[in-house]
Amino acid sequence: MSKDIIIELTINGKNIKAEQGMTILQAAQKNGIYIPNMCYDRRLKPYGGCRLCVVELEGQKRLFAACSTPAEDGMIVHTETPKLAKARKTVIELLLVHHPLDCPICDKAGECDLQDLAFKYGPSHSRFVAERKHDPERVDAPIVERNPNRCILCGKCVRVCAEHQGVGAINLIGRGFKTKVSPAFEETLNCEFCGQCIDACPVGALGAKPYRFRSRVWYMDEYEAICPYCGCGCTTNLSLREGRIIRARGKDGIGINEGNLCGRGRFGFDYIYSENRITAPMIKKDGKLVPVSWEEALSYVAKRLEDIKEKYGPSAIGAIGSQRCTMEDNYMLQKFMREVVGADNIDSAARFGYAKAQKALEKAFGVDFLPIKWKAPLNADFMLVVESDITSTLPVWGLNFIKAKNDGATLVVADVKETKLARNSTQWLRIKPGSGTVLLNGMMKVIIDEGLYDKDKASAVPNFKALTDGLKEFTLKAVSNITGISEDAIISLGRSYASSGKRLIALTSNISENTKSMNTILAAANLAILMGDDPDTVQAPAEFSNTAGMWMSGVRPLSGGKDVYDMLYEPGAVKALYIMGENPIVTFQDAARVEKTLKGLELLIVQDIFMKEAARIADVVLPACSWAEKEGTFMAATGNIQKTPKLVAETGQSVPDWKIFRNLARVMNKDLGLKDITAIRAAIADMIVSGETKDIRLSFNPASYEVMETISEEYPMFLVTSNILQHSGALSVLSKNLDSVVSDAYLQVNTMDAKKHGIHDDSFVKVKSKRGEVYLKAMLSDEVPEGTVFAPLHFAHAKVNALTYPSSNGGLPLVAVSIEAA
Repeated sequence: MSKDIIIELTINGKNIKAEQGMTILQAAQKNGIYIPNMCYDRRLKPYGGCRLCVVELEGQKRLFAACSTPAEDGMIVHTETPKLAKARKTVIELLLVHHPLDCPICDKAGECDLQDLAFKYGPSHSRFVAERKHDPERVDAPIVERNPNRCILCGKCVRVCAEHQGVGAINLIGRGFKTKVSPAFEETLNCEFCGQCIDACPVGALGAKPYRFRSRVWYMDEYEAICPYCGCGCTTNLSLREGRIIRARGKDGIGINEGNLCGRGRFGFDYIYSENRITAPMIKKDGKLVPVSWEEALSYVAKRLEDIKEKYGPSAIGAIGSQRCTMEDNYMLQKFMREVVGADNIDSAARFGYAKAQKALEKAFGVDFLPIKWKAPLNADFMLVVESDITSTLPVWGLNFIKAKNDGATLVVADVKETKLARNSTQWLRIKPGSGTVLLNGMMKVIIDEGLYDKDKASAVPNFKALTDGLKEFTLKAVSNITGISEDAIISLGRSYASSGKRLIALTSNISENTKSMNTILAAANLAILMGDDPDTVQAPAEFSNTAGMWMSGVRPLSGGKDVYDMLYEPGAVKALYIMGENPIVTFQDAARVEKTLKGLELLIVQDIFMKEAARIADVVLPACSWAEKEGTFMAATGNIQKTPKLVAETGQSVPDWKIFRNLARVMNKDLGLKDITAIRAAIADMIVSGETKDIRLSFNPASYEVMETISEEYPMFLVTSNILQHSGALSVLSKNLDSVVSDAYLQVNTMDAKKHGIHDDSFVKVKSKRGEVYLKAMLSDEVPEGTVFAPLHFAHAKVNALTYPSSNGGLPLVAVSIEAA
């Protein structure tokens, strides 16, 4: 499709313009002309299966499928003629022969494409008689239900799963009248459970189990809101009945996600109805948390903070913000701390990942905030993904990498684990854990040695000599030994990268990851600068829904204040800690050390929506509203600021976080000067504008390879940690829907390692590091290589983060462990 070449054609007597390469259907849709269809999906290659979109072309006798026929200059098209009406009526008639007349019990009724088209184009009676299908409904899989009797075999679900999602969990099996959509061998569906197939299905053959028999569409109210999970900032279409969210869907073409959703965004909304919600303020009395009034709780907090401030000074009080709370909430937290408490000890979990990435990018490019570009993968010729499971961290953005590769771009994935992108890549390089920095340095060494860069331009950048001197130790032999990749492969990768047109390097920077350090981001930036590429060619996305917004709202120590390393890993650094929307015992590294610090505080205030581990040991617990119970704004990883509305009533006595800080300040005889959310939003806008840095200042920064922990005879394996697709941090595990897909922690073990240690699938494994030991269920898989095991960090009861440790100096926090059958 070429946007530069415009063609003209006539549809139903109307002269229209279209881009060369568009199909007739696309040209018609762009110009507001309706052509019926059932198998077309703008995300997929034309299929031409349903034949409902047939049109007549002047000068041609036969009918043409509008979805697969290219529009041509001067073409005259008719979409509504007696001949077409007869053809469409026959198609509908044939579809209805086998389709059950169960609209009264079908959840799709009222929004079913077949139902609508049958009313508009279908016959009043059928000329055909055939035995209807009587296949059993399949409700044995989590979340997704299948009714093969309703399927019209349009193939949209099969194609969206394979082409768009890069999974291919279902297919058309059987022949003739026995053809059906099913997983291989008609087994239970076992996939990502993203639900994209449900939205793609034009009838009721695929459905969401949580929505089953809940409501008719005409009884529901529809709202658009921003997904509260990852940094994609997807727009979701939420259906409410009687003030309760009962369904989430994507809406075609709406939002940056254009209607695409992952499983978290589609099914994970139900966590707000968890029985674990905090419904009233609580104060610890005689060793137990007891409910109190808001007046008593705020008065108690105010007095305790004033006492500690008077005794130790304001620097003895710290606060931890939330990557999931709104920009307004985070702004008011930092404003309360700075203007009421008088302390700059404000930080968040982003310190472990996103903050390091931004610091590295600032050193390289001179800007303190570098958001990702949503369509960057789609505009690239060569994409390099280094030790980053992008489709688990930002699932919908990850789809752009798959689409770009399918459209002809080169996708190279360097990762120890066989991720989804690795399976969909042009080339997967299975590097050793944590060796991404070395691989990038090796590529630069090849490019410099072979003169594949603009020498004059690169040498004009500060620290170029320091870079070339630092790369001397990264010989092909050394890089090959450390990464496990052959010398020829390293040379080929360096040459391919240098010779490509538009290049892109993508790296996630998550709190849960332990295979990258700040040096990996620096090495990627060095490579981009060496090749003369823009800063936008290095993409390091913010992990959660408001990581970027929290960062830009001032939740970070701006003037020498203490960060999370000081506050949580240095005993006595603070005497009081105010935690908003975070659970450090589960999400931070070295859980035992964090818990010990929290228990040793004179005052611990936890403001949250759930009674989690940190809240259980707090002195004061304050109930906050969830994202659905308050209005606010999120800043996506792209830097887009998006409003999300209040959807449902508050739970119990919960109050929006920003309002708690406003009220607490008043109790402490301070007025923050911001009475409502509109005023807060204006203050945030002023802060962001005044803090903008637009001038690019390039600088090379030699990236060393520093492994803080190595394997030994006692601990002979590396533990790799990261996100998994079905969960996001520790929040999503409170969703019953998502819990039905993955409900427990596990340890991925290579089959050869399992055989060596006598470990079997689903058996328990003792995993031990220098800091502690945990017991996890084994999942035998060759997704991880020999000598490496993998575990997700989402599940509180598993305590996997008891094995890990923080790295404050940028070193690589790989974890050496031992495993044995339990």
